[in-house]
Amino acid sequence: MEIIVSPNSFKGSLTSIQVSKLIYEGLKVYNPNFKIKKLPIADGGDGSLDIFKLYLKYNSVKKTFLNPIGEKITTEYITIEDNKTAIIEFSNASGLILMNDKKKNHRKLSSFGTGQQIKSAIEMGVKNIIICLGGSATIDGGAGILRALGVKFFDIYSNEILDENPIIKMKNFDLSNFITLDKKINFHILVDVKNSLLGKFGAVKIFGKQKGLKEKDFNLFEKSMLEFSKLTDKKFLSKTSDIIGGAAAGGAAAFLKEFLNAKIYNGTEYILNKINYKSFLSRRFILITGEGRLDSQSLFGKAPISLTKFLKKENFFSIAIGGSVEHGKINKFLNHFDLVFSSCDSNNLDFCLKNAENNLFDLSKKIGKIINYLNLSK
Repeated sequence: MEIIVSPNSFKGSLTSIQVSKLIYEGLKVYNPNFKIKKLPIADGGDGSLDIFKLYLKYNSVKKTFLNPIGEKITTEYITIEDNKTAIIEFSNASGLILMNDKKKNHRKLSSFGTGQQIKSAIEMGVKNIIICLGGSATIDGGAGILRALGVKFFDIYSNEILDENPIIKMKNFDLSNFITLDKKINFHILVDVKNSLLGKFGAVKIFGKQKGLKEKDFNLFEKSMLEFSKLTDKKFLSKTSDIIGGAAAGGAAAFLKEFLNAKIYNGTEYILNKINYKSFLSRRFILITGEGRLDSQSLFGKAPISLTKFLKKENFFSIAIGGSVEHGKINKFLNHFDLVFSSCDSNNLDFCLKNAENNLFDLSKKIGKIINYLNLSK
């Protein structure tokens, strides 16, 4: 059987392309005769743009946009399908990775730069825009994006909010200059979570901490998100708090869906269809997938499990690798995979990240031995 190597990225250490290469090399060290195909994937989060670039013909658009604290940076989006479709990765202009060694004051952080990218694509004349949400630094409900597209936000004194996270003081908004009003553009939003906007499992309380939001500010941001939700629902007769995946990218998914009349998709499934993933597969195969951390969040829309669901009608043996694994969920993982491995069992995150490459390579050699022992590759 052919071995298909299709990991997601190991966030904080290795891209999915790097992971697939390491697994390939580890397997080949053990048995050079293994037939292996590298098919790295993404779930609509950070790293998705590189996957589209790997599989599709594209044109690169590199321009100067603003990062979350308003600094000018040069970053990229791409166009495909004869420049009719743009693909924009939220994290390229508004990502957490851009905030390394920078002070994170979420009352100031804005997704405006991603809005600049969307505006640039609109001005190029594209008809479709795919926005990959994930890896965001911001918790502004996408209000920064909307401001870049012409939406005006106002505080309690009817002053326009210009230079900070709009949702903190927002009491009203105006759509008169909204660039999409006279444009017919199809927006597709890719998410890697199923969490809705508000509450115990929402944008603030689940994802705020990993973006660096201080717990003392949780209530302020939850209240601000609720206020924005009420204003939006009143204007669009919507229910933003009920949108599946609405919590993605600091709540941006929920509001962009309404303001842009966008459709939200499971990122992994959307990407797999877009790159025609099944066309690369043989009749029977061994699937090796994984991501940086297999935990409770992996069970809700992340790439490895979404991939096995996508392939449910295929004939394959599945192996999952986590940079680390939440062992209390192992039985649930075994409902989706035949074997599950952790490349690092240390509780020291820095150690695991620093040694991610060596750990994964060593584990891949061991998996090669198991494949041989179980006679799976025949």
